[in-house]
Amino acid sequence: MPETFLCALSDDDDLMSYILAIDSGNSYIKWGLYVDNLWIKKGKVLYSEISTLKEEFSDLPRPTLVIISHVARVITRSQLDMLVSIWSTRTHWVVAEAFQCGVLNGYANPAQLGSDRWAALIAAWEIRHHACLVINVGTAVTIDALSNSGEFLGGIIMPGIHLMFNSLLSGTQLIRADTGSYRIFPQNTNDAIQSGVVQCLVGAIERMYNLLSLQQDHPVETCIMSGGGASSLMPFIEIPVTMVENLVLEGLVMITNDLRLNKGYSF
Repeated sequence: MPETFLCALSDDDDLMSYILAIDSGNSYIKWGLYVDNLWIKKGKVLYSEISTLKEEFSDLPRPTLVIISHVARVITRSQLDMLVSIWSTRTHWVVAEAFQCGVLNGYANPAQLGSDRWAALIAAWEIRHHACLVINVGTAVTIDALSNSGEFLGGIIMPGIHLMFNSLLSGTQLIRADTGSYRIFPQNTNDAIQSGVVQCLVGAIERMYNLLSLQQDHPVETCIMSGGGASSLMPFIEIPVTMVENLVLEGLVMITNDLRLNKGYSF
C-alpha cells in the first residue's frame, strides 16, 4: 500500500480551519478538504467533468482558504474561480518562490517553475529532509532533484505513459497496442511498445537517481514518487522508492501553513 504523509499544522485551536486544496493538472483536477491535520474528503475529476465539481463543492463546509496549484488552460482557471466563488472566501493561486518552506528554488526565474512541481518539492522536503528525487508520473513525467540542504537543483520533464504511446502510434504505422506486457526482450510488437515505454521512463528515473547520488557524493537514500501512473512503473524500478499519494495536495497544505505563519495571511 502507498504511504500517505500528512502535514501537521499546529495544535493551536486558532489554526484549526477548513482548507480546500486543489491540484489542477494537465488531465485531472484533484482536490481535498483538510482540517485539524486530516484529509476529511478527497476527489478527482477529468477536465471534461469539471461541471460535476459544483455539486461536490456545494456539499462541503465553507473553507477558510482555497489554495490552488494550476498548470492547465486559462479557461479552466476561470472555471475554477467560478466554482470556488460560492463561498466568498480567500483564494490563493500558488506561484513558485525563490525560497519557501525550507526549499531553495534553483531556477533563474523562480516563478517559471510549475506550481505543481513546487508543491511536490515542498512536500518531499517536509517528509524526508534529505537529498531526494521527486517523481510525478502523470500526463507528463517530472523528475526533480532535491539536495541534502533542501535546494532544488533542477529537474527534467518527459512525456507520460499515454503521451508516449500516442506519439509513437500517431507517427508510425504501428497498431494500437494496449494489450502489450513488459518483457526484458520482447518478441512481439505489442510487448515491444509496452516495454519500450517502461524502459524509457524507468531508465530516465534511474539515471537521474545516479546523477543526484554522484552530485551529493553518496547514494540517495530514497526517492518519492506520486501521480496516477506511478503504480504502473513501481514494479520495474530498481532504486529505493516510496510512493506517496497526492503529493501536490500535501505540499499545498504545507504552503498554507507558510502563508499563515510567514506571509501574514489571516484565516
